[in-house]
Amino acid sequence: MNRKALPILGVMLAALAAIGLAALVAWNQLADTGHEQGVSRSGEALVAPGITVGGSFELTNQDGQTVTQDSFSGQFKLIYFGYSSCPDVCPTELSSMAAALDIVAEDTPDLAQQVTPVFITIDPARDTPALMKDYVTAFHPRMVGLTGSDAAIADIARKFRVFYSKGTEIEGGFYLMNHSGYVYFMAPDGSFVTMFHGGTSPETMAEAITRYVSGETS
Repeated sequence: MNRKALPILGVMLAALAAIGLAALVAWNQLADTGHEQGVSRSGEALVAPGITVGGSFELTNQDGQTVTQDSFSGQFKLIYFGYSSCPDVCPTELSSMAAALDIVAEDTPDLAQQVTPVFITIDPARDTPALMKDYVTAFHPRMVGLTGSDAAIADIARKFRVFYSKGTEIEGGFYLMNHSGYVYFMAPDGSFVTMFHGGTSPETMAEAITRYVSGETS
């Protein structure tokens, strides 16, 4: 192996380890410590009673337009926080979100139209509106990509209890981002419905989406 590549490999491995640690910390913070931690039958993460998830925001979409909670009036939202330079986890989760909506659309098209997939960057320095437009449309034609100032992203991440941090820059200025990896499902009024653990299958996610949108929550 090229000796120059060794430091770069070491940094990347350290970053991946940090991502795993961050996900574990986020899981322990969100999970109900008074109940069994894990995933429910529908792939949904267990959240401690009294924990607030979500809130108001003002961000910029892939078309350069200002977007707030009110912009999604009447729509459920399937939200994922990540970044376009992510090598594996982010594209995997976004693909699962898109596939889940496609499954719902096959069986109940009207229900699928009530759900908007949303990708919120945690790397606004690189994820400009133009870049986000190319990125999100590669996953789903209705996916909305949101970016904003560092302060705006930090605010919405805090409200959704999303951990993220910038990794060490390597040769050429490239860096990875460490972040938690839940997929959030929010009601039309902006309230929290549920969230899915990373790695939840599209089929399982689709079943839960259909159940919640149709009102069959039992």
